Amino acid sequence: MVKGVNKTVIEVNNTGSKVFDRIVFYVTAQYGNLSAKELMKATESFTFQFDKRSGRGYKKLRRRMVRKRVVRAALISAVSVLVLAAAFFLFRKII
Repeated sequence: MVKGVNKTVIEVNNTGSKVFDRIVFYVTAQYGNLSAKELMKATESFTFQFDKRSGRGYKKLRRRMVRKRVVRAALISAVSVLVLAAAFFLFRKII
């Protein structure tokens, strides 16, 4: 069954982004009465903010993730060495 719905849809073909070729925006009914100029201004601000996030922000996030993995690996290694050393000294005295 097909339902009749009126939606305002904006399709941006030239996004200026390296990631997206085309973006489709569905405008909520509350803001559907805005002018085309105001709606396009809203879409431009969204795509511009996304480009900012996908650049340096992504690299910083990636570095932070790698740093967390390195620290976690170092902690696991240190705990493993301590457990093995404790086991060695405990079992050496028993045997």
